[in-house]
Amino acid sequence: MSKWAITLSSYDITYQPRTAIKSQALADFVADFSPTLEAIAQTEVSMLEVNTTNSKWILHVDGSSNFRGAGLGVLLKSPQGDIIARAISCDFKATNNEAEYEALLAGLTLAKDLKATEVEAYSDSLLIVSQIKGEFAAKDSKMTAYLDAVQSKVKLFDKFDIFQIPRDQNTQADALANIGSAMRKSGFKSIPIVHLSAPAVHKATTADKVNDIATDVNDIDVSNAATASTSWQTPFIQYLKDGILPEDRLQARKVRFRASMYVLLDGILFWKSIAGPYLRCLDGDECRQVLQEMHDGCCGNHSGGRSLSNRTLRMGYYWPTLRQDAVEYAKKCDACQRHAAMSHKHAERLHPTITPWPFMSWGMDIVGKLPQAPGQKVFMLALTDYFSKWIEADSFTQVRDKEVITFIWRNIICRFGVPSEIICDNGSQFISTPTRNFLAKWNIQLSTATPRYPQTNGQAESSNKSILKVIKRRLKAAKGKWAEELPSILWANRTTPRTATGQTPFSLVYGCEAVLPPEVRVPTSRYGLLTPDRNDEELSHDIVTSEELREAAFVRMASQQQIVTRSFNKNVKAKNI
Repeated sequence: MSKWAITLSSYDITYQPRTAIKSQALADFVADFSPTLEAIAQTEVSMLEVNTTNSKWILHVDGSSNFRGAGLGVLLKSPQGDIIARAISCDFKATNNEAEYEALLAGLTLAKDLKATEVEAYSDSLLIVSQIKGEFAAKDSKMTAYLDAVQSKVKLFDKFDIFQIPRDQNTQADALANIGSAMRKSGFKSIPIVHLSAPAVHKATTADKVNDIATDVNDIDVSNAATASTSWQTPFIQYLKDGILPEDRLQARKVRFRASMYVLLDGILFWKSIAGPYLRCLDGDECRQVLQEMHDGCCGNHSGGRSLSNRTLRMGYYWPTLRQDAVEYAKKCDACQRHAAMSHKHAERLHPTITPWPFMSWGMDIVGKLPQAPGQKVFMLALTDYFSKWIEADSFTQVRDKEVITFIWRNIICRFGVPSEIICDNGSQFISTPTRNFLAKWNIQLSTATPRYPQTNGQAESSNKSILKVIKRRLKAAKGKWAEELPSILWANRTTPRTATGQTPFSLVYGCEAVLPPEVRVPTSRYGLLTPDRNDEELSHDIVTSEELREAAFVRMASQQQIVTRSFNKNVKAKNI
């Protein structure tokens, strides 16, 4: 630049370097060459003029208090239309009214920080608005303190009004308050709001549909070509048409042997049916199309898999997996599943349980209400031993946990010892806390039968059924005397041989048979001919062999359970999910 200055000086020309461009020159340049900015500038000027004439700020507040915590929602709108939103999370506990006051105070503080002079507040709390206006009195000490704090804040503004609005008109502040209470412990500082212009699943345009159809057609053509090359018909067609066999020796022998059942007519493979005309061989989509027409088409009757396969054969079609494909297609039919007949077969196999020794497990159940007996007794509580089938029962006016505990203590523990397990249903008196504590004290396991499978307590149900059957037959019309007849009915049950064990419950418990009334009236050899010494000897022998008797009963019971299980499982239709 200095060389240019020396050269130009000989022509009386002085070189002056250019000064820096000022900000005003840049602004003038932008204004000259940006005519569209003039409208924006005019709008800003008009807004400033509006601000001088109308300086009212609109404030919407709401508070939320729940088990997660307290949250405040503040929405402040300036006279120019700018909106400031705040979702405030409180780190202290607050009631709903306290949260409403906190939200209002937070909104007034925000408005004062932004130099607002006129504020018009809106809240959906009738109590807060009425207290501030003086219509309601604040009697609680906290409410009085909050009211004084709001009134002191209101004095900082030239003009302040507050109005109560419905909740549906305060939804934005309510949403901000819920965000503040729900995300109290989260690390989010800002949550952007994203707008979706269209749903994720929308109807495709016509061009898209055309492209999709073209793609589907191309895919189908390729798959059909690939399927045709690997079709089950290909080896037979090649052998019958050109005499070509597979390279594998065993496979070639198989094709040569089975080809005698096929014939090729006009390039179409047919199967020589034994009971009728030639059956056309199908493959791939043709199989599904035929099954669809036969099953749920215009001539279909939604038949089962076997009927569908037989009908397809009679119509003249065949492929190797016809029976299996028909069964699978019928299973997948939605209409057949929705309108199928209800199956009453058991869905689970029988799982029998065996008790290894007497009085180990008892089944407990309540029967009632029965006809009212003397003493207003209408319930019967029964416990049945799973091994010996011994039944303990008694009549009650009402069966509570107190009666259950007393019955177990008096009739079970004090007579037969402490059992290992008691099985019952989910009756409130059986699963109550006092009953559980009593059983836990004696280390007795309480097992409950679920409503899904109440047969778990089937032994108790069977015993109740046998007792009620005898009561009905013995009392006939006088049903109210069932409580008086209950001891003799139990005696008859204990001295009757059980099918499961082959022995009477009395003999399995005491080692010998009980003396019945007929033996007293018409003496038998055991009752009338035995001397006291001989009787003592026989009793001692019975006691010694009682374990053998119980072991034989245990084996017989296991055998009977196997017979019952086999009979039960014949009608089981497993439902696998």
